Amino acid sequence: MSTKAIIAYGGTVERSLDGATWAKIPECTGIAVPMVETEYQEATSLDSPNGFKEYVKGLKDAGVISLSCRYTAAGYEQQLADQNAADAIYYRTTMKAAPGQASGDVFEFRGFPTPGVEQTGTGDIAGMTVSIRTTGDVTWTKGAAAV
Repeated sequence: MSTKAIIAYGGTVERSLDGATWAKIPECTGIAVPMVETEYQEATSLDSPNGFKEYVKGLKDAGVISLSCRYTAAGYEQQLADQNAADAIYYRTTMKAAPGQASGDVFEFRGFPTPGVEQTGTGDIAGMTVSIRTTGDVTWTKGAAAV
């Protein structure tokens, strides 16, 4: 096992309407970081060597991600308001600092949220999933090294 491994506990997931003033999303039970995928467009022609298909890079897409939370009225209200906002919401996920770091890595992206209350059984803790349709770039900033 790596001595640099970290757990999700201690990380934060925040949202913002303007990218400047951030608020934690209440009761998150996991972190959310989009995975950027690149499309590849087939560019095969009659001149392609040895009958192999050829490709060129196309556009990138970070897709839809899911954020797991405990259900609270305040959290659901926040996410409904964000769903009804005209513009994409800013999101920031900060990882717990890894050994040798003074601060954790930070991922920032924008997206359109759709909250949903999870089906639960009697005695279970009520949960909420926020599906976020990402839009635009995803940035990563490496955490500062410990001094």
